Amino acid sequence: MLNEMLSHSEGRPRDKEHRVAWLKYIEPLLSAVGLVLLAHFRRMFPLILKWMHADDDETVLLVPEWIRTILKLTWIRNTPYVGRLVGELMILYKEAAMERPLEEVRTHILQILVLLQQCKGLQFEAAWGKHKDDSNSANPSHL
Repeated sequence: MLNEMLSHSEGRPRDKEHRVAWLKYIEPLLSAVGLVLLAHFRRMFPLILKWMHADDDETVLLVPEWIRTILKLTWIRNTPYVGRLVGELMILYKEAAMERPLEEVRTHILQILVLLQQCKGLQFEAAWGKHKDDSNSANPSHL
């Protein structure tokens, strides 16, 4: 079932209605499959990264919630996406501050960064090293 849903989303990544419905209602399915999500990271992360920078606030609010759910269910085991995810989260954090008054997005991003710090340790620290000196970036150590 998740395969079919991912295929449908991959075929229509710019369809706002589909994207928002997916993000709003996918959590029960994700919770049900749990660690099986690991098998779908290669397909999910490109969607996450694309949707993270969508032009509508609703999607931008929902994507960090989806990321948090995935992280809590999988602890993002054995994936090359940590560095890229941290980088994209920092971009979104800055966009939320400058372009969109979305404090909720910034709060979710900080929570995600703390989860990544807890579950990926050195891999997170290596990715975070590129952003920690940026005065406009999030700081997970302040939580």
